[in-house]
Amino acid sequence: MVGISDKQARNRVIWGTAGMGALGAAIGLNLAILKNLQPITRHTLTMSANWTIYGLFFMTTREMLLAEQRGKNDDLKLRLSQTRDADELFSSTVAGVLTGGMLSFVVRRTRAAAVSGALFFGAVSAAGQLSYTALNRRRQQWIIRKMGLETTAAEEEKPDESMSLAARIRRAVAVDPITLLPDWFPLRRISTDEYRSMLSARREELVFEMRELRNTVASMNQREQQLLARLARVESQDS
Repeated sequence: MVGISDKQARNRVIWGTAGMGALGAAIGLNLAILKNLQPITRHTLTMSANWTIYGLFFMTTREMLLAEQRGKNDDLKLRLSQTRDADELFSSTVAGVLTGGMLSFVVRRTRAAAVSGALFFGAVSAAGQLSYTALNRRRQQWIIRKMGLETTAAEEEKPDESMSLAARIRRAVAVDPITLLPDWFPLRRISTDEYRSMLSARREELVFEMRELRNTVASMNQREQQLLARLARVESQDS
């Protein structure tokens, strides 16, 4: 499986899933106490199990997307520090959309629930990733100041390509956006020959359907003539 073969990725999936399960247990426990739901243990474990399933699917999908995005850096001659923020935001958002849409559809069995769940969990995942990125940057700046490695004014004024803005622009203008999608994504760009082949196959299908339709109409006309002939014989006998 893409991205999960890496030890660090597996650790992130394990700890992320465990954290979601613990958070679900805490939420379930508090809701059971506030709403006086009995037995409290069952509601706590149920909420924990639901959040664990969500966390497992979300973290696994996120790591797969993240590995897919980072695998394109070599072709674009980009460093990991240049694309980390953008890749993590994209991976978290798409993972939230897929996870929220799927689980909402499984629970409520309606397309409207799947769409609303996808939008809600996608927005929550994006907001969570942005918040984590901002906090991580502040932590890094605090560590730099703690070590006495403050940058000079000239260095601060110098554009920093690691902020990923330049990387995003280069990636947007240099590569077809369709090629940035994961290989398992159902949307892809087809070549001219493939398009012509699809048109030819569709034309053959239409020709076959038209032939079948003509045969059906001819058969119906033949049956109509037979019925009219029988009707004429019956009328002549009655007269």
